Amino acid sequence: MATVATKLENAFKALLKEGKKISPYAVERRAGVSNGSLKNHIVLLEMVLAEKEKYATNPANVGVVKAQANKDRAKVSKDKYQEILDKNEKLRAENEQFKGELKVMADKVAQMTWELHRYKTKTRKDSTNVHNLKA
Repeated sequence: MATVATKLENAFKALLKEGKKISPYAVERRAGVSNGSLKNHIVLLEMVLAEKEKYATNPANVGVVKAQANKDRAKVSKDKYQEILDKNEKLRAENEQFKGELKVMADKVAQMTWELHRYKTKTRKDSTNVHNLKA
């Protein structure tokens, strides 16, 4: 099992390699150790704070890494994008068709329910509400 110092050092190197923002909390979290563990390793803490200071003093670096990661993730080929748009349009048309069919079916159910109600009313002989109806 790796020592806490080794875990912290590996986490620090990994964060540097990925270009992510460096802070004592980020290093401890990445290493999977408890908060404040970096305070017990003065050399590593100084390295982390120095790197944090570099990042904070250069305003050009703020958000650059995250923006680049978002751009890389968001890149999609035009063909794939067009294919997705076509598929989406097809699904919308199909959805509209199903909505229309559902409305027609609901109307039929309502009509049949009304017809059943009228039939039951006409055929019920002992009803007090029905007068002069012939079955």
